[in-house]
Amino acid sequence: MTAIKHALQRDIFTPNDERLLSIVNVCKAGKKKKNCFLCATVTTERPVQVKVVKVKKSDKGDFYKRQIAWALRDLAVVDAKDAIKENPEFDLHFEKIYKWVASSTAEKNAFISCIWKLNQRYLRKKIDFVNVSSQLLEESVPSGENQSVTGGDEEVVDEYQELNAREEQDIEIMMEGCEYAISNAEAFAEKLSRELQVLDGANIQSIMASEKQVNILMKLLDEALKEVDQIELKLSSYEEMLQSVKEQMDQISESNHLIHLSNTNNVKLLSEIEFLVNHMDLAKGHIKALQEGDLASSRGIEACTNAADALLQCMNVALRPGHDLLLAVKQQQQRFSDLRELFARRLASHLNNVFVQQFTQALLQLYNRSYFLSVPGHDQSSTLAQHSVELTLPNHHPFHRDLLRYAKLMEWLKSTDYGKYEGLTKNYMDYLSRLYEREIKDFFEVAKIKMTGTTKESKKFATLPRKESAVKQETESLHGSSGKLTGSTSSLNKLSVQSSGNRRSQSSSLLDMGNMSASDLDVADRTKFDKIFEQVLSELEPLCLAEQDFISKFFKLQQHQSMPGTMEF
Repeated sequence: MTAIKHALQRDIFTPNDERLLSIVNVCKAGKKKKNCFLCATVTTERPVQVKVVKVKKSDKGDFYKRQIAWALRDLAVVDAKDAIKENPEFDLHFEKIYKWVASSTAEKNAFISCIWKLNQRYLRKKIDFVNVSSQLLEESVPSGENQSVTGGDEEVVDEYQELNAREEQDIEIMMEGCEYAISNAEAFAEKLSRELQVLDGANIQSIMASEKQVNILMKLLDEALKEVDQIELKLSSYEEMLQSVKEQMDQISESNHLIHLSNTNNVKLLSEIEFLVNHMDLAKGHIKALQEGDLASSRGIEACTNAADALLQCMNVALRPGHDLLLAVKQQQQRFSDLRELFARRLASHLNNVFVQQFTQALLQLYNRSYFLSVPGHDQSSTLAQHSVELTLPNHHPFHRDLLRYAKLMEWLKSTDYGKYEGLTKNYMDYLSRLYEREIKDFFEVAKIKMTGTTKESKKFATLPRKESAVKQETESLHGSSGKLTGSTSSLNKLSVQSSGNRRSQSSSLLDMGNMSASDLDVADRTKFDKIFEQVLSELEPLCLAEQDFISKFFKLQQHQSMPGTMEF
């Protein structure tokens, strides 16, 4: 037990500035035998705090850990169960009753004796000791009777004393005055007795003569005793006052500790609240921009971009442990999710409408050109003369410039809602494939007309539909295909198959041009063919590069990435 006490003092109580006074090995009554230790400790610093600490041995090693501690002033009753018979069981009444069984009765008695001493010294006998042997409590503090008996024995031992040199000299002088002191001891004793009686009588007379002084002395002694009693009463009252002050100082010290702890907790709580407010608070202007922002104007696009970035920062903030359990944080995260969903829906719908408008505008320009070439009765030679410099593909730079304003928003949509981003990508590729199909087909037809210089090939244009009905039909088909941003996979696959078929027809038209140049043209027209064919290639290359550059910037694609359904020229 001494080794265990030393280990507990070194590992547990010394780091906490505490001193271990007593220890008992116990287990809970009526349960499986799980041993632990009850320790009586006091702090080494003032004010002194007395505690009862429960220490348990760890299951995963030979070290001990502090499990629970009670202040001794919270202990109301110590019940030893039996004051006569030896019984290892005892109860400690704190806020509830704890029943213990000690490993031995001796350890139990030593622990209860230590608690009684601490109660006498620090708590002024506030704890009730029930079923505790009075002999155990008497052994804790020595009684006055035992001390007096011991003192009496010392007086008996010291009763005989040897004569000193002066006393021996006086006796020798007295014996020399009596010649028969040695030869006749009885006569010498009688003489001494007579002299002693004379001295006693003189003493009595002297005392009787000084009776008045004796009475005065006794009176002074009585008054002195009264003064001593008054001083003792004052000292007792001062001691009670000092004890009360001591208790008040202990309470003040404990309250100061609690105030300091409360202030520390308040500072930590304020820090956590400031962190949440600074990182999860979205400005009202950003919220309004996400809900109602104008996606058509440059200022509105900039406001929506800033709001979307702020929303993304709030949603991606790294929360500290425990923040996700707060109701306010959950509500704020749900509010951010709703705003993200709302703005993603608005952005996808607006961009889809922009795609439709640009495609419709491009079709109008294309049909205007085709309609002019196919007017009945129009002189084809004059048409070719007027459009000899018009062997060019339409420039999509204005469309790209308008869409690049939304590049940052597309990047935000890609990182927050990839489903809507992928739907926009597929819709754009659908619109782009249809537009390039018609533009390149018309471009090849014009190139063939310029090379042949006849009106036979131009009869193909007579079958083109009227401008108004054609544009209306294309627009209706666009709205039908983009009614839902994330359309079915089967319809997208069908569109991609149609687009690939149309691209194959365009490639075959280019091959027909090459075959025609080889078979139908003479050597004189070879130069004209080479010039036109070189012009065709020079128009196609910058168109493809410009579209590729726009797609990589707008859809934030890397060099190794490719978009589904990418066009082939």
